[in-house]
Amino acid sequence: MRYEHEAHQSQTHDPLVWERVIWRQGDGRYSFEVSEGGLHATLRSPHGTSLTLPLIAWEGLLDALSAARKTRTRGERSFPVRSGARWYDGETDELAAGFRAGRTIAQLARAHNRSEFAVEAQLDRMGLWDRVARQPKAQARDLQSGPGDVRRDAGQGPAPISFVTDRD
Repeated sequence: MRYEHEAHQSQTHDPLVWERVIWRQGDGRYSFEVSEGGLHATLRSPHGTSLTLPLIAWEGLLDALSAARKTRTRGERSFPVRSGARWYDGETDELAAGFRAGRTIAQLARAHNRSEFAVEAQLDRMGLWDRVARQPKAQARDLQSGPGDVRRDAGQGPAPISFVTDRD
């Protein structure tokens, strides 16, 4: 597959704007061209057919195709939409809060559109989950325990955190 393109970029370091993309597949030559003004774009096939849609419709179509590709099944197993995506800060905070509130790994995986393996791995990086033992780490268990928990009643809450300060 070979790509050709035409792009417009001014000398003032404006972002690169693609006006036309042309690619070959087999003996055919396809083109995707954005109209002047950027409101519509046309896809032309080597068979003489073309389709013109508003640019926002093309963007929606590409997003839908991308999401479908991510959820494509491999054998009997399908993968969540956010499989392989980075965890952002707010998401990790939500994950930790849900875990501390007593949600299961399966519930957290569904809520975050991730695999159970990914949830366990992230909780492990956060120090809340032991992936080898497949259970919460000691301090996470203590945070999860409720008022009627024997560990709390026996005064065995979380270990105190020691802070070391550097003095000059």
